[in-house]
Amino acid sequence: MSGKEHVLLADANEEYRLLMRDLIESTGEFRLVADTGSGAEALELALRLQPDVVITDAVLPGLDGFELLGRLEGVVPGLVMITGFCTRAVMLQAIHQGIRHFLPKPFETEALLETLRRACGAGVERAAPARWELLVTRALQNIGMPAHLKGYPYVRRAILMVMEEPHLAHALTKELYPALARQFATTPGCVERAIRSAVEAAWLRGDPEIQRKLFKAELRWSNGTFIATMAEKLCFRVRDPGA
Repeated sequence: MSGKEHVLLADANEEYRLLMRDLIESTGEFRLVADTGSGAEALELALRLQPDVVITDAVLPGLDGFELLGRLEGVVPGLVMITGFCTRAVMLQAIHQGIRHFLPKPFETEALLETLRRACGAGVERAAPARWELLVTRALQNIGMPAHLKGYPYVRRAILMVMEEPHLAHALTKELYPALARQFATTPGCVERAIRSAVEAAWLRGDPEIQRKLFKAELRWSNGTFIATMAEKLCFRVRDPGA
């Protein structure tokens, strides 16, 4: 990216828009050029201002987020949906519509930064299919990993990378952590610790029954076990959607 990428935000909650403005500006990489609580106004602003990224809540008065992103497909390079109602119906609609960049509220600054970078086509050499990203998001939600944790975007990206390149599951220290560190402008040690904290939080907060079905044991997970198992299960879902 050259200079600051321009972002337009659509969210019905005015207080949340103010918080998001500060969050986006604090990244140093993006500038919020406009925000609105109306879907129709967001469409008009996007067509007039031609931002690099549009971020919208799924629920908006008049023109909802799904219709807004549908109308902006091919017009605005980066389209991002955020929502506090990350239900199965919302996820399925996003998958059906082909919405690639999706964040459940609440989220950490790093999760937003990762998503904005990906929406602008920066920082990632290969792009997983949209359905993969949504499957990973939903799986982490089901397993009990809160999206606001610092390690959440690292875990999500790590699973996607292992789905694309399975050998990385056996090369965490030498390849996976350094690759994530480059993408998130941090160190491999910070990546490893943040992932470990997020995995521990999922273990403590998640549904034990779902955990047993996925991992077939009650032992606490290592980073490698968690990432490799989740990637394997989700790859199986990709191959056999009815499973």
